[in-house]
Amino acid sequence: MPRVDILKGVRMIDLTQALAGASGSQLLADLGVEVIKIEQPGTGDITRASAPKLEGEGYFYLAVNRNKKGITLDLSTASGQEALRDLAGASDIVFDNFRPGTLNRLGADFETLRKVNPRVISCSISGYGSSGPYAEYPAFEDIAEGIGGAHSLCGEPDRRPLRAAVDAADQGAGLYAVTGIISALFERERTGEGCRIEVNMLDSIVHLIAVPFQCYFVGGQVPQPPGWTHPVAPMVGIFRTRDGFLTLGPSWPRIARVVGKEWMIEDPRFNTVEGRWENKRELEDLIEEGLSQADTADWLELMHVEDIAAGPVHTLDKTVSDPQIVHNRTIVNMHHPLCGNVKGIDCPIKFIHKTEHPHAPPPTLGQHTDEVLSDILGYSEAKIQRLKQEEETAGQSKPRVRRRL
Repeated sequence: MPRVDILKGVRMIDLTQALAGASGSQLLADLGVEVIKIEQPGTGDITRASAPKLEGEGYFYLAVNRNKKGITLDLSTASGQEALRDLAGASDIVFDNFRPGTLNRLGADFETLRKVNPRVISCSISGYGSSGPYAEYPAFEDIAEGIGGAHSLCGEPDRRPLRAAVDAADQGAGLYAVTGIISALFERERTGEGCRIEVNMLDSIVHLIAVPFQCYFVGGQVPQPPGWTHPVAPMVGIFRTRDGFLTLGPSWPRIARVVGKEWMIEDPRFNTVEGRWENKRELEDLIEEGLSQADTADWLELMHVEDIAAGPVHTLDKTVSDPQIVHNRTIVNMHHPLCGNVKGIDCPIKFIHKTEHPHAPPPTLGQHTDEVLSDILGYSEAKIQRLKQEEETAGQSKPRVRRRL
């Protein structure tokens, strides 16, 4: 269950919820950043309510909040905002995915925080950017993918666009935010000063599909959804076998010999790169016709001998038991105080010859509040109790901070 301390000594105040920010802050927590997640008392991160649940904890929340300390602060109260600024003063990074303008209303905008801590790095993820015609609109993964063009590339030609299984706008924004934060930490070593970073989901999804855009810029044709094969490269994609499916990578001309259709190699329709591109669908239909004569496992055994890039099309229950996934220790186990054993997907970044530590499970709501306020800020027990009393007076069950979602 590896977690490394490559960024030990860096502290982040995590104001994010849902996926875009939380996935990014979890990645930093996996790398050793002390991440303090602030949630609204009584309700917490909106994903805590997501179904299905395990002992009351939503699956979505459990997926992206490990290795964090969890505290509750009502940021609609003066004492909650004061505690937020105090924590920013004792931290390196403040990370949020509020709608633009929310940090200003909380008294936690970059200009205010840098007066408290000139070294602070403030990073915000928004739906569309901090200005412009969409800046105030509510954002969601599917909306960003639709505007950014990603949905138009999923599915079959001339059919309804399909939703991708990967939350690319959310998680892409999280990864770009992490890249910006680590870059800012590096720059701070030279300048001694923090900086302001902005990432938005719309730009993130457009950046992730830069290759289809470049195809459009160069060729002038609007790319269509490719269906089951690669939109440009022949014989790359998902092919039917006798008992299921397999995926193929670039493999010409070996694939023709493997499926018993050597004649295709010299066929004038297919013996040039241009010919294979122009007759792509006919070529792929012939390859699939050959593959349909045997089972997936038999083909994969033969293709691995021939050094052809190929693999099975797993459902998730098969992926978790795949021998390479098991070898890579991709699935991790954590002991949660409410849920018992909780599985998760490990950080894909591996540091060789670094000490590894067990992952900590996602925190329960407010689990580390007293610890953080007393140990980091030096708040007395009486001050902590006054803060909690003010939260109760303000009404814990009614969130007052305008969230992105």
